[in-house]
Formats: sequence, structure tokens, C-alpha cells
Amino acid sequence: MIYVHIPFCRSFCSYCNFYSSTKLREINPVLECIKQEWIRERDRWLDLWRSGTYPLRHTLYIGGGTPSVCTAAELAPILDLLCNDLKNNAMEPSEVTLEANPGDLTPAYCSALFDFGVNRLSIGVQSFEDTHLRAMKRRHTAGEGINAVKVGRAAGFKNISLDLIFGFPGLTMSQWKESLRQAVALSPEHISAYQLSLEPASPWGKQGLLPPQEDCAAQYGYLQEFLAGRGYAQYEVSSFCLPGKESLHNSGYWIRTPYIGLGPAAHSFNGRDRYANVSHLGRYVQGIEKGSPARTYDRLTPRDRHNEWVMLQLRTVEGLSITGLQEREGAEAHERFLKQIAPLLGRGLLEYSLSERNHTRVRIPPDRLFVSDDIIRDCLLPV
Repeated sequence: MIYVHIPFCRSFCSYCNFYSSTKLREINPVLECIKQEWIRERDRWLDLWRSGTYPLRHTLYIGGGTPSVCTAAELAPILDLLCNDLKNNAMEPSEVTLEANPGDLTPAYCSALFDFGVNRLSIGVQSFEDTHLRAMKRRHTAGEGINAVKVGRAAGFKNISLDLIFGFPGLTMSQWKESLRQAVALSPEHISAYQLSLEPASPWGKQGLLPPQEDCAAQYGYLQEFLAGRGYAQYEVSSFCLPGKESLHNSGYWIRTPYIGLGPAAHSFNGRDRYANVSHLGRYVQGIEKGSPARTYDRLTPRDRHNEWVMLQLRTVEGLSITGLQEREGAEAHERFLKQIAPLLGRGLLEYSLSERNHTRVRIPPDRLFVSDDIIRDCLLPV
């Protein structure tokens, strides 16, 4: 798995990003340094993926701020380098995703991306109501969101994901229903829906406009019910898809597949530990150019690894493999975990998966996924 973080948008508040009319002057040096970072790291990562130690998902994800502000010609060298290196090592990516702002997706741009090997678009529609998009400082309209999907289809894309946001100030249930209706009418293969998370310093946070949690919970419940009735299966807290259209790249995170992150603020996981590139564009470029990337390292302890497994797997509808926990950490850890979750099972906050015999998996019931963070917290080992 390769994740390329291209953060070319300017953050004007904690809940939205939009693109300045003038591109940052650092764009070309950063794109060149992303290529150089991969060239520097690739042998080590290719050896890791070839080792057979980990389940492999050969995916490439171009994301971050708004990579679609880059022209197709600017993205082409990175796509060519990464895809060709993977192909030459019998690791041709089955999924190549680009995150895009709807307003960037012209017919020519989509056709160029498709020709370069991108086969999945993740479009940040967020809402189909213009008043909401303006309040979020988004730089596209609802009409452009609809047109982006149509343009992508015309260019040949058969795998499109839409991002939606709920739980923000001013969103009524009727408006949320209409956004979902319009999203499904476009027949995307995948829908990601996130509750808005506000920092106290953001404009909405400062104004005390946080919506009641019961309203957010009702919107999430309707999201689950509506999409299930239209053939979309929920496979993770925020992720829904048509049969067989799960995001291969994102699904790799839930099972801790090693991945390399390239670019400013990109995170990497080598199967044991994690590291992150510095977010400052100038420091990132300077570090790569000097051959000493500016990074922070997180050496994971056994407790960290345990908590990551629990947290990531319980975010999925399939849930946590208890037998897998025993295989990784032993009988004592297995018994300790069963004792720890017993109260949660008793209160109906966890359940044994009905699809598995002999209680080999435990999951959060679908109607409790809205409060999954609180449930998962009670399943973790204390610091």
C-alpha cells in the first residue's frame, strides 16, 4: 500500500479546506521531493512487501488536502514512477484512487487521470445543499458535485466514492434525507459519511453552534437504514458500498497492512512501528533534498500494538477476531480481554458475531456504531 499526501489546500478553519486561486509556489518542489522520497525508500519497502510476512494489498492512494488542484501533467510523473515500479516487481496495484474536489473534475482532466492508470475517484461532495457548502467554505456547488460524477463516468470510471458530512450546524433531517437521496441517485459504488468534528477554536465552535448529539445520532441511524435499503452494505463505521466495492486501500488499514506514506505530513507503518513526515512544506523539501527526511518516530510497545488491533478491528462491522488475539498475544491476554469486555457484552454494547461459530469474533452492534469511540475506549488497555 502506498499513500501519497499532497496537501495543496489552505486551511482557513478546522472543519473545512479550500483552494486559494493562486497555487502555492512550493508545489513543484514538493512533487519532485515526493518522487525522490519514494526512490530513496522503495528498495526497503519492496523487500518488506516481498517477504510474505504480511497480507498484501497493492493499492495506491493519492490524497491529502486536495491533490486534484494539481494538473494531470503535474501528477503524471508520480503516477508513472509508482505504478511502473510496482508493476516491474509483480505488484501491479489493483486500486489507484485519487481524492478530488468536484469543481476540478473536467472531462479532459478525468480522461487524463483514467489514461494515467487512476481507476477510482473519491469525490468530496460533502453536501448537495449550496447553503451548507458555502457555510463550510467549500469551493464547489451542489451542481458541480453532481456533474463531477457524470464526468467521471463519461471518462470510463467504474469505481466512484462520494464523501458526505452530517451532524453539522443547521442540517435538518429533511435536508440530510435529500442529500442521501441525491447521492444514491448518482449510483456511486461507495459512500463515506462522516460526522463533522469541530475544534473549539473553529468559527462554528466559537459560536457554540454544535448540534445536539441526539440529532447527530438520528442522522446516522437514518444513513444506515437508507443505504441498507438501497443495496449498500456497511463495512466500517463511516463506510458503505455496493457488493464487492469496499475500498481496498482503506480496508488495509483495519488489518494493519504495512504502508508507506509519501509527502508532507504523510504517515507510514512498517508492520512494527510508525513514523510521520513533518507537515511544514519547506522543512519537508529541505529534509528530502539533504537526504535526511524530517520525521517523527513512534516506537510501538506491546500495549500499543494490542490497542491498535482492538481499535481498528472494532471499527469494522466484522469486528475483532478473538482467536486472532490469542494467536498473537497468547492465552493470558485472551482471557484478560474476555474478562474486560464481559460488562460490555452484558449491556449489549458488544456482541458475538452471528456469522462465526464458537464465539471467535466480537463486534459492536450496528445500532451502537454511532457511539463506537466510547465503546472501544473501554476495550483498550490503560496507559
